[in-house]
Amino acid sequence: MKQLTPEKALEQLQKRCSLCEKCTYDVQQKLIGYKIETSKIAEIIQKLQIAGFVDDERFACAFARTKHKISKWGKQKIEYQLRTKQIPEAIITKALNEIADESYKETIAAELTKKMKNTKAKSQSELTAKLLQFALSRGYDYSVSYEIIKNIINKK
Repeated sequence: MKQLTPEKALEQLQKRCSLCEKCTYDVQQKLIGYKIETSKIAEIIQKLQIAGFVDDERFACAFARTKHKISKWGKQKIEYQLRTKQIPEAIITKALNEIADESYKETIAAELTKKMKNTKAKSQSELTAKLLQFALSRGYDYSVSYEIIKNIINKK
């Protein structure tokens, strides 16, 4: 990536952040890629935060909603991804609490029902194991997933 002046980097990031939500970590990584001096990075991030271009709480809530509704991710996977972006624990908790429990369970049930139709298993326990593995790989809670799988299999 080419080296930019701090002013040009700020301008570039204002454009990027106005298009979609970015967190402080993403902006910091981009500035490092732009080869901005370490002393200037905090200053640029602060300007972006004051102007409302970067807001970790807004980012986390939008990220959680999008990943749950569109990508069908579970709370554990969303939480893990937010942690990798160095979002504070309190903000992660708030973002995850915005996902309604009813919506969460409906999504799990819909995804597992769809997966069950395409899953071949020799026994009920094998089917349960395969569906549980699928649910866990999507980041859904073990206990919630297991209860939903039992209900789906019993209705079959």
